[in-house]
Amino acid sequence: MQERWLGVIASQPMDGLLIGGDIAESGQAIVWLERLVHQVHVPIYFVLGNHDFYDGTIRHTRQEIVRLCRKHEQLHYLTDCSPIELPQSSNLAEDSFYLVGEDAWGDATKGDFDNSFVKLSDFSRIRDFATLTSSQQKSELQSLGSHSAKRLSEKLKSLPAETRNILVLTHVPPFVESCWYKGKTADKHWSPFFVCGQTGEVLERFASEYPDRQIVVLCGHSHHAGSTRLSTNLVVHTGNAEVGDPSFVGTLEIKHATIELDRLDPI
Repeated sequence: MQERWLGVIASQPMDGLLIGGDIAESGQAIVWLERLVHQVHVPIYFVLGNHDFYDGTIRHTRQEIVRLCRKHEQLHYLTDCSPIELPQSSNLAEDSFYLVGEDAWGDATKGDFDNSFVKLSDFSRIRDFATLTSSQQKSELQSLGSHSAKRLSEKLKSLPAETRNILVLTHVPPFVESCWYKGKTADKHWSPFFVCGQTGEVLERFASEYPDRQIVVLCGHSHHAGSTRLSTNLVVHTGNAEVGDPSFVGTLEIKHATIELDRLDPI
């Protein structure tokens, strides 16, 4: 499956590639990113998903990914990056488009963690969680979500005053309303693990404070597609995915002073 995916990517006309996490498992994300570098000759912007940390620790995995990006200037791990200005056509010279990103986590701030029947493999396969009790796991998720929200907030605040369009790439849906499964949004059992409520709060607050800025969020994690408009200037597109069968969600175009998504995955 991955071989076919690499071939499809290499054949696509594009100015850049966005990857929303869950690249591989057991330390294999580095292997696949290096293969991408040799097949795709455009900037690769990405975040990591929970599966990318399996059989390792969060800190060590991130450190290894950062080292890889220092080795290949083509790679941009957005959790470790400041806002990146996106290229634009000359007729949009007065508008400014920026890309920011953050891994994010299902942070146990939405839904009912304590009474949920959901048991993720994360808690046995990511070493940070393996020896923790349920209450400690909850605290760790909330802490990870808090750190994600803080980093995202700092990036958004650092954007130049002339910024009008912002593209946010994250793995975990920031809102219950954007966490899709078979056409429905997450319930109280799944939300604690599939929504990063703290990054959602950052985005809602920023959108309210800057109504003249358009924010487009791309996320995944729930494996099912959907689009949700939270306000006039904040929309979230959630991508579809099948385990072991990577695919394109769609094509992004910067035109008419907006960021438009032409979806390929069904909603």
